[in-house]
Order: sequence, then C-alpha cells, then structure tokens
Amino acid sequence: MTVATNSYYESLLLAPDTSVAITTDAENTSLTSEDFLTLLVTELQYQDPTAPMDNTEMVNQLTQYSQLDELTAMNEKLDALTTSMNAMTNTNGLDYLGKEVEAAGYDISKSGDDMTELYFELDEYTESLTCNIYDENGSIVDSVNFTQVAAGKHSFTWDGTDFNGNTQADGTYIALMTATDTEGDTSDVTTTTTGTVAGINNTDDGVIFTLDDGRTVNMLDVTYVTT
Repeated sequence: MTVATNSYYESLLLAPDTSVAITTDAENTSLTSEDFLTLLVTELQYQDPTAPMDNTEMVNQLTQYSQLDELTAMNEKLDALTTSMNAMTNTNGLDYLGKEVEAAGYDISKSGDDMTELYFELDEYTESLTCNIYDENGSIVDSVNFTQVAAGKHSFTWDGTDFNGNTQADGTYIALMTATDTEGDTSDVTTTTTGTVAGINNTDDGVIFTLDDGRTVNMLDVTYVTT
C-alpha cells in the first residue's frame, strides 16, 4: 500500500531542526508504519500554529496504515497456516506407504508379461468405446474397440502388442478412452489405475506418490486405498 507523504516532508524541511532517526536501506525506499508515526509526531511538534496540518488527511493516512498492519498480520497467519497444513499433509501421506491405491489417471505400466489393469466407469450405456494406447513419445501404438458396454465400472488389461501384434517394449503407456452413445454423441468415461505406493515426494503440485512400477499419482487423485 502506498501512502503519500509529500506534505509531511515539505513541512519537515521548513522546520528549524527536524532531524529524525529512520532506518532505511538502499533497496527499500517505502515508509513503514513506524516511520510514518515518527514523521507525524515530529510534524506535530514543529508545525506552524497558524497553519496546522490537515486533520482529515492525518486521519485518512492513519487509517490506511492501520489497514496495512492488519493485512500484514493476516498474511503472516495465513503463511503459518499453510506451512502447518503442508506438514500435516506430508505426515498423512506416510500412512500410504506400502498400500495399494486406486487413483484417477490413465497411465499403465508394462513389465514383461505383467500389465497394469485399467479401470473405467460409464455413466450410461455406451454403444461404442475405443481405447487408444500411446507410448512415452506420444505415438499411438494400438487401438482397442468395444461395443455395447453397460453403464457402471469395468476393467481393461492391454495385451502389450501393437496394431500388428508385435510385442511392445517395457515401460509406461497412456490409455485414453472415448465413448459414444446410441445417437453418436460423446459419453463421459472416467479412468483409474492402481498400484502400490513405494515412495512419497512433496512438490509444488502437492504430495506425489511413486508406485512400485515407477508411475506417479497425486495424493489428491487417490479414490481408494487397500491395506
């Protein structure tokens, strides 16, 4: 918040001896509330009795500094609360170590013959459902089609091969699903993946779980936990 202090400086310059001790540094040229009060008291001490300072201006500026102090105190309390909540979240995240979680997402992992199971849920009956598989470079390697899929939760396990039946390399793949109803309109489909939490990392995006196969999920995306 910027407060005009020109009138105070001008009156101080006209005073016979108005040197005041105000702590400043080269990088900070704004007045603090303490600086303002020091200037105000000094001006009151040396003001011209025949031309006293404007009471309205004084009250307005005192009000502004009071609001500034309140906002500063509020920000400090919010920062402390955020730090406390982050620490609590990190502590809660430790409870997930070694547990299997189900989280919103579409990453699947292939390791030899082992393949991550993908779960998907439909809000309504779907006439056609397509699952496109992409590699880590974003290239589509396979596409699996389903027809007449009932509403509800289902599971899907990719066979690990491409369009031509060639076995793909181990790694992480992305499985994106699209669904259409009987009228050809797009239907909602949500996907979740599962895995065992092997590590925890605190990031700007929140607490991130590293699963035993190397995939990562945000703790906020976890929808189910098993012991």
